[in-house]
Amino acid sequence: MSRLSFRQRVALLTALAIAVTVAAASAATWVISKHELYDQIDSTLQVQATQALAGNHGYFGRPPANTAIIGSNGTPTPSSYRIPVTRRAVAAAAGGSGAFYFSTTIEGLQWREYVLPASGGGAVLTVQPLWPTLHALSRIRFWILLIGGLGVVGAAALAGGVATLALRPVRRLTAAAETVAATGDLSERVEVGGEDELGRLAGRFNTMLGALEESVGRQRRLIADASHELRTPLTAARANVDLVREGKLPPEEMHHALNDAANELDSLTTLVSDLVELSRGEERKLRVDDVQLDDLVASAVERAKSRSPETIFVTSLAPTHVRVDAVLVERAVLNLLDNAVKYSPPGAPIEVSVRDGEVVVSDHGPGIAEEDLPRIFDRFYRAAAARAKPGSGLGLAIVREAAEAHGGRATVESSPRGARFKLSLPALGV
Repeated sequence: MSRLSFRQRVALLTALAIAVTVAAASAATWVISKHELYDQIDSTLQVQATQALAGNHGYFGRPPANTAIIGSNGTPTPSSYRIPVTRRAVAAAAGGSGAFYFSTTIEGLQWREYVLPASGGGAVLTVQPLWPTLHALSRIRFWILLIGGLGVVGAAALAGGVATLALRPVRRLTAAAETVAATGDLSERVEVGGEDELGRLAGRFNTMLGALEESVGRQRRLIADASHELRTPLTAARANVDLVREGKLPPEEMHHALNDAANELDSLTTLVSDLVELSRGEERKLRVDDVQLDDLVASAVERAKSRSPETIFVTSLAPTHVRVDAVLVERAVLNLLDNAVKYSPPGAPIEVSVRDGEVVVSDHGPGIAEEDLPRIFDRFYRAAAARAKPGSGLGLAIVREAAEAHGGRATVESSPRGARFKLSLPALGV
């Protein structure tokens, strides 16, 4: 059976189940028919025996041709048929047993015999021919086998048709899966034909393909964007290194070229680190712990100050207890601070506050254009005003992913007086 297709196995098992049912019904019909026919004969025999005992033909007179009377001494009266008198019949005549039926053969023919003991001794033997009943049973058996066989054949054909019809959605799923495997086209979809189990399976299959298509699309866009962003620092660093290798630059310009190459490599390192962080996506395993969010933000502010000593940070950090991945959240906060430092004018303070699980970083820069606000947290997205500044466009994307990984969110508000970023995390209390 392992070599058969699933449709053939379903059809075969269905036909087998129907065949067993038909066989059981046929056997029951046969047993019931035999019982009813024999019961009719037995009823006739009982009436004949009762009439003989009632003296309709005279107890000591000559009985009917199909009836014999046994005296209490075991001697039978003559009969037109050679009705066999068994020891059990003699015992019944002597009062040793009750009435009983049995089948016998008389002159090569099958008969049904009934022995009825008399109350004062003796017994009546009466017989009825069995061959009409056996002939009727033979006819019944023939029709049962014929109709049952035709029923099984019809059931097998019907089972094949039902299996074909019932498994049509499965074939569509199989065809869609084979198309996706052969072509890699994740836009393939299966028609959902109803709300039953197969319909829900088709719906889930389409959902899975949609999610896979979106995931592959994100990966392809990430690779394409990363390739573009990696090309710039690599090209700049290589150009500077080639200039140094030629040995034609004055010492001061050589030093400047090496510094530029080092800066480009630093940018490349940061970009690769950000790419690794973003590529983890939903597969990231958070190492959550109880964290004082205000202490974490204070530490991030100190690191930002060490990177940009000339920047003024104004903090308002209320004690807030959260359960987060401290490394990931601190990196997100640092990205918000670095972004604020990048766009704040010299001498303008950067305001940082923590309250009720919300980190707010405000700057006094030019703000964000209205058309850029919806995409500000997208990967590699850089507003027109930001393209002249260093960066890869991944910092704010990491902020959003850090927020969503903890069940929070990242938002931004902008005005001509500056931008105001919010990182909201579920607070556990003070």
